[in-house]
Amino acid sequence: MPEIQQLTPVSSFACPSTWQVVTNRGNAMLILKGEEDIRRLSQSQLMIADTHGILAVLIRDISTRDRNSRNCLNASCNGGGKFTVT
Repeated sequence: MPEIQQLTPVSSFACPSTWQVVTNRGNAMLILKGEEDIRRLSQSQLMIADTHGILAVLIRDISTRDRNSRNCLNASCNGGGKFTVT
């Protein structure tokens, strides 16, 4: 499963949104229809699924992502109160 290294431009924090990501296998674009596309696997791991179900990517350790990536995740996910990325 590809692993996200960095989140680059996010089209909007409202859904649906388009995320540009850098993975360990190259650049990718994800279209998220809602917060349900982001799933917590553990305290530090997330899985993000594309709207089309074609691509799922892993964030192995949220805390090791750069500040911009953590801020994007917070802005996208905190509306539903699912989790806070610190």
